[in-house]
Amino acid sequence: MKTLTTPRPPAVEAAAPVTPRRRRRRPARTAAVWILVGPYTAFLLVFGLAPAGYALWTSFVDNGSFTGGRDWVTVFEDYRLGDAAANVATYLLLWLPILLLTVLSLAFTLHARPGRTTSALQLVYYLPGAVTGSAAALLWLFMVSPDSSPFSPLLKLMDIQSATDALSGGSVIAVLTVMGVAVHAGGWIVVLYGALNALPRDVLEAAQVDGASAWRTMWHVKLPMVRTYVAFVLISSFASGSQVFVEPTVLSTGAPGQISPTWSVNQLAYTYATQDGDFGKAAALSLAMLAVGVLAAWIVITRTRMYATDSSDSR
Repeated sequence: MKTLTTPRPPAVEAAAPVTPRRRRRRPARTAAVWILVGPYTAFLLVFGLAPAGYALWTSFVDNGSFTGGRDWVTVFEDYRLGDAAANVATYLLLWLPILLLTVLSLAFTLHARPGRTTSALQLVYYLPGAVTGSAAALLWLFMVSPDSSPFSPLLKLMDIQSATDALSGGSVIAVLTVMGVAVHAGGWIVVLYGALNALPRDVLEAAQVDGASAWRTMWHVKLPMVRTYVAFVLISSFASGSQVFVEPTVLSTGAPGQISPTWSVNQLAYTYATQDGDFGKAAALSLAMLAVGVLAAWIVITRTRMYATDSSDSR
């Protein structure tokens, strides 16, 4: 009597070679990740975390002796800090909403009405942003000077006879706001327009088929899909605006006595380091500004769910 033997299932033999292949792929993926992330990680350590750590050490140690946070107390008791913080806060409250509204409206308008003039308009929007820093401040200093400004008749009509008149009182923040929007809006419009062009066409066509208007499509479809880019614009703009330094410094040269050398928080930290020679207080104030920027970024990231994925949203 013959004994029947059950043959080995072919699935077991076919599944055996899969494990080595997966093991071979993991080192390749890990190497690719480090190639992409490694340079930025090294840059962050050398030019970000290391200077921040040295600033923290400087704010607590003076000539090798521990100061017990004396520099921090002195900075927060400085009467100039309150005025500088109020100036920067007012500037941010005025500049950030106008900048964000300008960027969103122009980028969505370009995307809603594509045509031959779209590329030309992108260049027109971006050109003011090509002139940045001290050059932009000098340019706008000429713009508010009736002797050299192309808007000289309008300035004279407003009884502005010199740059000192244009930058007197509370007009400094208004001038800085116009400068900030002109300099920063163009680049962000190009970035956001590129993000809108990357949206899936089938989703936008489905909204049109369902009868959604251009406004509803923009508000309920496009804006949620590019919220990551909008959050990035907001975080970067807040960091740039809270550290405003070059613009008020250059404008003060054209209007002596109208703009304080410690008008902004960054200018006050610069005064500590250069005029007072007190690097401990400069380091303490710089770290305080860093803490405010990190806190603001964390609020924006959590509120906008900047790093949320589709899987996490579905949960």
